[in-house]
Amino acid sequence: MRPDRPNRRRRAADIVQMPWRQLVNPLAPVSLISKDQVEAIHEAALKLLEDVGVRCALPEARDIFRRAGAQVDEADQRVRLGRDIVEAGLLTVPAGLTLTPRNPAHAVRMGGGHLATAAVLGPPNCTDLGRGRRSGTLADLSELLKLTQYFNIVQMNGWPVEPLDIEVRFRHLDAAYAMLTLTDKVPYVFCQSRQRIADVLTLCAMARGETLEEFSRRPGVFSIINTNTPLQYDVPMTVGVIDMARYGQPVLLTPFVMAGASTPATIASAMALNSAEVLFGMSLAQLVRPGAPVLYGCAAMSIDMKTGAPAYGLADMQRCTLIGGQMARRYNMPMRSSNFSSSNIPDFASGYESASACHAALGAGAHLLMHAAGWVEGGLCTSYEKFVLDCEIVQSLAQMLEPVSIDSDTLALDEIAQVGPGGHFFGTPRTIATFETAFYRPLVSTTQNYGAWAEAGGRTAAERATPVWQEALAQYVEPPIDPAIREALQAFVARRKEQGGAPID
Repeated sequence: MRPDRPNRRRRAADIVQMPWRQLVNPLAPVSLISKDQVEAIHEAALKLLEDVGVRCALPEARDIFRRAGAQVDEADQRVRLGRDIVEAGLLTVPAGLTLTPRNPAHAVRMGGGHLATAAVLGPPNCTDLGRGRRSGTLADLSELLKLTQYFNIVQMNGWPVEPLDIEVRFRHLDAAYAMLTLTDKVPYVFCQSRQRIADVLTLCAMARGETLEEFSRRPGVFSIINTNTPLQYDVPMTVGVIDMARYGQPVLLTPFVMAGASTPATIASAMALNSAEVLFGMSLAQLVRPGAPVLYGCAAMSIDMKTGAPAYGLADMQRCTLIGGQMARRYNMPMRSSNFSSSNIPDFASGYESASACHAALGAGAHLLMHAAGWVEGGLCTSYEKFVLDCEIVQSLAQMLEPVSIDSDTLALDEIAQVGPGGHFFGTPRTIATFETAFYRPLVSTTQNYGAWAEAGGRTAAERATPVWQEALAQYVEPPIDPAIREALQAFVARRKEQGGAPID
């Protein structure tokens, strides 16, 4: 449905958002397992690091660990860590951090009760109900970045689709430039090569009007490090840990744990491996730069034992999320969780899977909800409609977390007495004065009865989401940026392209 189609029900003014603000989770974290069981997982993780070790493909990292006293076997690139190295790292890894983008008003805190959200990251494809499923382009990336900027509930960037129409060696330059000009929220960097990391960090520093050395003193970008479970760190991911630590920027250490495939078919072993691989990367980051920010990432899940496919968003993943929260608290590290779904389209399954994942993140006490908006197809595709529907889910949760005022005014005993038994409050001064602000107003959900819904076109939630993202794009306003900074970014991108860009290692 086009935004200029006549008789459309929604208008741009109907896209009601909560104002931008840092989310705070007041809920007590859930303990799915006992303290003794947490310690059993921790001890198993230490034993894996001591006895089995981690295959680390980067010689530089093996040298760092060797100098710290780890046992390094060059024949099979295996590093065995003593618990003394891990415990030393846990003494310096920070319990929280603040990320400050080029617009300091959009800084986010992670740690304590604070919760931040980030858009979907990494899919090669995108889809919407009007144009269908397609390979990502720079134009698609730009549209999705605009949605990221528009919706307040999405507080940080992802990399919402790969611009596959841009040559690989130049792709990070064009994508980072788009992210830093179309949004003023916290940017993201892919750790796919040392040069690519340096390019994007330099651009992010320039966007803040800083040198790379100045930028390293104040975190302002983030990256995900996915290990190759079981117990492997490849070259790009290990380089990412080292270089992000050197520049004082956080990594989200997130093992690719699929119980039954990359781990034994038990939740306990999955979480032991998850913790072991996080502790390995955390230790490396602290050896490079004590105090380097690191998040305990938990995207652990089971597989479908019939097909071998990852069971994104299903019940066992929520169990892992809750246990992951307990392990992060054990290590006094901020936690990363995710809004995951296995569904291929924005349907009922995608909705309940995402809602369950988000509630599990709250229960776990997560500090960052990754892929908060747009994920479908197990991360292979970004859906414009799902982006809006996820904003509805997360914004509803944010409303649920809002403090409830309980005082003489809100108890409203005089108002109740004036209306008396059997009356109604539709016309009272309070109702009239607050009818637009008293309660949550949804983006997509409808309270229409069947007849009114059918008369309005009988549209599904996904169909109702289409005009919302279209209107959001129509209403999008590019955030201001200093013209001199824009010119500097453009010049850097042009110069790096002339120099050949950065092939992925």
